[in-house]
Formats: sequence, structure tokens, C-alpha cells
Amino acid sequence: MFPPRTVLVAVDFSEPSRVALICAARLARQCQATLHVLHAEDPLLAGAASAAGIDLTTETREELGAFVQSAAPAGDSAPMLHVVIGSAVDVIRDIAVREGADVIVVGMRGMSGAERTMFGSTTEGVLRKAATSVLVVPAGWTPPQPASDDLSGTGPIVAGVEMATPALAATRAACRLAALLGTSVDAVHIVPPLAVPARWAAHADAALKQHVEAARADLAAALHDLRAEYPVNLVVKTGRVADELAAAVEPVGGNQPLLVIGRRTHDERGGAPGTSAYRILTMASVPVLMYLPED
Repeated sequence: MFPPRTVLVAVDFSEPSRVALICAARLARQCQATLHVLHAEDPLLAGAASAAGIDLTTETREELGAFVQSAAPAGDSAPMLHVVIGSAVDVIRDIAVREGADVIVVGMRGMSGAERTMFGSTTEGVLRKAATSVLVVPAGWTPPQPASDDLSGTGPIVAGVEMATPALAATRAACRLAALLGTSVDAVHIVPPLAVPARWAAHADAALKQHVEAARADLAAALHDLRAEYPVNLVVKTGRVADELAAAVEPVGGNQPLLVIGRRTHDERGGAPGTSAYRILTMASVPVLMYLPED
């Protein structure tokens, strides 16, 4: 469900996870949702501590409480705290199911250059296995209005849209979130250029123009009812999908966008984000909601 009623954020005491916690707490406050904060305890570390007579789980819970208090407004939300021993990805997935989380919030560590070609293992694993929507928060994110305790000032909401059920469902979720935030939605569709030899360039340009016109007509029809209810601006552009969507959410002129992308239907075997979605997540400088359609 989006806006969510239950928000689960996973933290590992790093600064990027503190940023994710701040975003999650503000999202929960904005949506009047219950906030859960989870730390997955490494089994080998827990075993070594137990052998030394140390109750690591109790000590970690104390540290988690202090960590939450250091990430305002998380401490004011009276969150539910969870310290669970096990593989981080499996623990996050299982606790999300147990607590009925509508969205899992995770951080992405700051990366540059070649490092941006891959995620941290936990974030990528959650995207593969989680049975709910996932909000990925970049390490450099800051609240649009620091003096507030919610996500006021966020906008516009940018939805990557195409003629597919996950993308259309994500656009509807983007509209519901935009209504809550008092902002607008840009539904952006990118038509990639055709890769053809130079001698066929004129034909490719003509075909590309036809693709753009057809996409605009099809999407306008698909979004007709939605646009009657919410202020949705349909934008159809050409270019590389990831590059253009990342550019569409680049903060400009005081805007603080948030990107919403439809996520593939969950598969218990685990499924990686599509190639374009993967690249967008490594390129975007704003939070990205990978929305999983409701059953």
C-alpha cells in the first residue's frame, strides 16, 4: 500500500544508514505510519560474543536506541526496534513480512566512478528478494525543509512510465504520494534511439518520431482517468533510458524530486532490477522508490 501504513528501515550504524533512517522517519511522519527500525546482527559476531559471555543483542539494542535518537525525527516517532541475528538480506525480508511493512527503506553508500557500477550487497539483495516496495536513499540526501519533521518540500514526483502494469501502478502510487505532499507528478517516458548503420540514419529518425508519437498517444489514453484526478504532466523524450530519467530528477532551481519506478513482480527465487532500473539507481542523486504493485 502506498502511501504506507508501516515503514521498515534497515540500519547498520553507518552514516548512509543514518540518512536512510532520517528519510524513513520523515516518510512515516508524513504518512502517519508506524516506523520500525531493524538491525541485523552478524551470526559469527553474535556467536563470538556469546562464547565470551557477552549478551551482544542487548548491547546492540541499546546502541540502536541511541542511534535512533541521533537521527531526528526518528526518536520522536517512538519506533519499534528490532535486533535480529542472521543474514542481513534474509532478516530484512522476513521482518518486513512479519510486520506487514508496506515499504522497506535502505541506504546506498556514497559511490563515485567505477564504484557506482555496483550496489552494496545488502541493498542489492533486498531489491532482489524483498516482497514489498523498496525506497533507496542516496548517502548525500538531505531533507528539503530541515526545520520540518516530515518530507515537506519534496517534489515534483517523477514516475518512469511505460505501457506495462508495474510502471502504470507505480505512476498511480506516485500520484497518491504527490497528493499527500501537495506537489505534482511528471510521468516520464523515454524512447531509446535505434542503433542502425549511418546510412540508415534518416529512416531511423523517421521511425523514432513515429515511436514517440505512438507512445505519447498510448500513454495519454492509459493515464486519462488518472490525469483527471491528479495533476500529471506527461513527458515523452528520446535518449538512453537511465541517463534521461536520472537527468529528469536532478535537483534544479530549488526542486527536490523523488523518483518512482515500477518494480518487477516479486519472485521467490529473487530477481535483479532490470538493466535500466539498475543503472538509474546507481546514477540518481535523489531517493528512488522501486514500487512493487499490490496484488
